Amino acid sequence: MIRSFPHFGIHVADLERATRFYVDGLGFEAQETGRTDAPGPLLEMPGAMIRTQFLRHPEGQRMELWTVEDRAPAGGPVDPRPANVPGRPHLCFVVDDMESVAARIVEFGGYRLDGTRSDLGYGDLMFCADPDGTRIELVQMKGGWTGGAEG
Repeated sequence: MIRSFPHFGIHVADLERATRFYVDGLGFEAQETGRTDAPGPLLEMPGAMIRTQFLRHPEGQRMELWTVEDRAPAGGPVDPRPANVPGRPHLCFVVDDMESVAARIVEFGGYRLDGTRSDLGYGDLMFCADPDGTRIELVQMKGGWTGGAEG
């Protein structure tokens, strides 16, 4: 049985750019950083130098941004990543003002995916993407839903 869910991680091409995007653009707080070659074998990349930056959202959720210092990202950039790539993550944020958050995403190097905008009945939804193509789901509530399992 899982005892806790202390954080989730996202691989990024440029740790400084991604940190600026999430901290300055979306309001996360930078926490501890790390640099080590120890995780290399765990990531199936023996000898790799891994750099990490932990972030915390004011609501308490933690995210680990990580990059491999001495190796180029596999596959190259694809923005936005196709929806049918297995394992493609997305982050979901409930927002008060979808337009202002989407504008900040663009201002800090991300992308709006206006064609995804939908009225779900309980709220409006639109996907954006961070500078590395990780999808960001924005939900602006109409009332009633608080972000539970149905989202």
